[in-house]
Amino acid sequence: MFKIRNLTVTRSNKVLLDQVSFDIPAGQLSIILGPNGAGKSTLLKTIAGTIKADIGSIWFEEKEINQWPLNELAKRRAVLTQQIHIPFSLNVAEVVALGLAPWQLTKQAASELISFVLSELDMQGTKDRNYLSLSGGEQQRIQIARVLVQVLANPAHHEETFLMLDEPISALDLHQQQRVLRLLKKLAGQGIGILCILHDINLATLFGDKIIVLQQGKLIYNDTPKELAQNSILERTYQADLVKLTHTDNQLPQWLFRV
Repeated sequence: MFKIRNLTVTRSNKVLLDQVSFDIPAGQLSIILGPNGAGKSTLLKTIAGTIKADIGSIWFEEKEINQWPLNELAKRRAVLTQQIHIPFSLNVAEVVALGLAPWQLTKQAASELISFVLSELDMQGTKDRNYLSLSGGEQQRIQIARVLVQVLANPAHHEETFLMLDEPISALDLHQQQRVLRLLKKLAGQGIGILCILHDINLATLFGDKIIVLQQGKLIYNDTPKELAQNSILERTYQADLVKLTHTDNQLPQWLFRV
């Protein structure tokens, strides 16, 4: 489990995160929501170690995150940021294999894992293609594959592993969004802890086990999707005129715009 305690981040006299505290449990898909500028990406980057907090602490398995050797931490959690630039020519398999850098897999084991993950993402036919020739949505799925192999390569299944994903479906078509979210839900069911930023509130409540809502750097909600329907937090947070409905398949809350 990751434990986030009183995280505060200030840049240029602006408070980006304000005493944020919550847990990221293994075996759950935790989804961060909030309007633009709420601090979602800052929070994920701070937990991942890309940004240093001014105040607060991040704990992983009862040890502060800065006490973990980087090579060991890389075996236990993988991070996908929004913008990833690869300035040199690699084929798809080589890009995905970058996620295996912390590991020492045999060539056969690495190839099998890469093929498996690409198949899960409906990208098995691109293995030998030049990464830069792919569309934006295809590149995004390859980057998802890269972080997936990083955590799935862990042979110690008793160890908790985590994925941290910043808007992983932003460039995907609808059916590929569904495929990726179903896969994340399945991986969470297998014990992987996932922290994921999404913009679509309805997808978040359909697939998330826990919803975290940020507003102006403050955590204002940290509970289940069903509990989110018991108040008007989303309407106030997004300053939108919404109609609250219930999904017919699972009774989970959904929201529509009023005309």
